[in-house]
Amino acid sequence: MFTTKVQIAHHDMQDFISNYQDIDKFLTYCQQCNNYNHKWSCPPLSFNPKTYLSQYKSIYLVAVQINYSEDTINSLTTKEEICTFTRKTLRKLKNEIATALLNLENDNTISLSSGGCSYCCKCSRTVNQPCKKPDKMRHSLDSFGVDLGKVMEDIFNIKLLWGLDKLPKYHVLIHALISNETISATTISDIISKNSV
Repeated sequence: MFTTKVQIAHHDMQDFISNYQDIDKFLTYCQQCNNYNHKWSCPPLSFNPKTYLSQYKSIYLVAVQINYSEDTINSLTTKEEICTFTRKTLRKLKNEIATALLNLENDNTISLSSGGCSYCCKCSRTVNQPCKKPDKMRHSLDSFGVDLGKVMEDIFNIKLLWGLDKLPKYHVLIHALISNETISATTISDIISKNSV
């Protein structure tokens, strides 16, 4: 059905912010998304997205490429089938990776999720209630105005693919750890492999 490939990259936070964060541009895109103001993980945030990241020295990017088999690509022939398969597959993997990265958190390290939180079927933000799972919910990397396409091409040499007419050859989930500590790529990779992909 699919295989996965995990890549991890470390960046100095100030360098990362300078090269990849454009709040005005990318939060405008967020406003066009159905998750905007409907998920606690997504904008508008209750804090300044630039100063929040600046509290940390480093960012450890975790890119998980999900490569689909030709049989899987050819078996999904309608937009509905593609959407249902993609949503189910990515949600499961995303939650597994997010849960694994929670195990690396401490007072100096916090994880960021790929896309909007999907632990609840319907986010309590839609009814003006507090998050039901604050121990698990983490903000998405894109909610900080990060150019994920540029991150993927510059750092991982991967072009993000989209498509509803045909399942693309792959999708990529982009998670992160932001930290004031040094974390080895092996530690990150080990905890992901033990808990998920």
